[in-house]
Amino acid sequence: MASGAANSGLKLLVTKGPQAQNAVGIWLFGCAAWVFSLVILGGITRLTRSGLSMTDWKFTGEIPPMSDEAWLQEFEKYKQSPEYKRVNKGMSLEDFKFIYWMEYAHRMWGRALGFVFAGPFAYFIAKGYVTRQLGLRLSALFALGGGQGLIGWWMVKSGLEEPTSEYVQPRVSPYRLATHLTSAFVIYCGILWTALSVVMPYPPTGSMNWVNGAANIRKLAIPVSAVVGITAISGAFVAGNDAGHAYNSFPKMGDTWIPEDVFSMEPFIRNFVENTSTVQLNHRILATATLLSVGGLWLAARRIDMHPAVKSLIGSTLGMAALQVTLGISTLLMYVPTSLGSAHQAGALTLLSLMILLTHTLRRPSPALLKSLATSVKSI
Repeated sequence: MASGAANSGLKLLVTKGPQAQNAVGIWLFGCAAWVFSLVILGGITRLTRSGLSMTDWKFTGEIPPMSDEAWLQEFEKYKQSPEYKRVNKGMSLEDFKFIYWMEYAHRMWGRALGFVFAGPFAYFIAKGYVTRQLGLRLSALFALGGGQGLIGWWMVKSGLEEPTSEYVQPRVSPYRLATHLTSAFVIYCGILWTALSVVMPYPPTGSMNWVNGAANIRKLAIPVSAVVGITAISGAFVAGNDAGHAYNSFPKMGDTWIPEDVFSMEPFIRNFVENTSTVQLNHRILATATLLSVGGLWLAARRIDMHPAVKSLIGSTLGMAALQVTLGISTLLMYVPTSLGSAHQAGALTLLSLMILLTHTLRRPSPALLKSLATSVKSI
């Protein structure tokens, strides 16, 4: 594959041959899977209301309580928080230990990713496997990962502040939660795209007809990917506002299609990020748009002559979109149980992964490869 890419004039991201290519690719796919699991663990932490159990943050990490006295001290810190006073007053020490361990696991799993990423990265650089282009890209992703820890604490800190009204439950800022989740999605997509670029340096071609078909479908796949991404981010605002616990009916929202208070906040833009009714309605509309746009992409692909693997991938994406909508509706109707809520978040990331894979597969071949295909067609 490396020699074929070189012959087509393509610059590889990894040097030293196919074996080095495979090693770097496996490492990057492993890191992407780690980020995927970290996002799901974060979702479970939020759904179990465990995220505010640790009331401080240290850059170097925390040692968990190792004695009964240490546990009581940690519990006393939590008792001073608004969440304990307004939501969990009277909680037992055993219940506190559960939510503490959930948040601790989430933080430590994130820190462990830093070592999983940095160690092999340094090794591959020392071995001369990594080109400058790949090195810069991975360095940027590593920096984003480091910043993600700071964003996470910035988010948690907002939930430790006293709410402005005595009738409001303490929770993290929806803006900060959306920032934290969006940053995780960006890191995941960046690692996944880079891993694909390492192991598949050029897209499948086969014939000029397939290349032209891929070019036509790429024009549709890019905006569809944008819709999928925007829908996923809108889900962060649903989570941040606990909007999934309102209007637990479908397709109507209560007794109406559109609640009367959807534009009750001033200024107008606040409704789309803070108004529970508007946030949930917005997510419903975007989810429907996602399913319809992926369905339209599948219909368009059926009429275009293109690589069979690409058609199969589009079919899988449509199936995942339908499953994701089903999970979303089920989560809503059953009042957001932890199992379905986390499955719905995993579904969003899976659908986003398929769209990343699709757009990567549909990218334009190198000019040299296109020229060789055109030449072979003429010779026939």
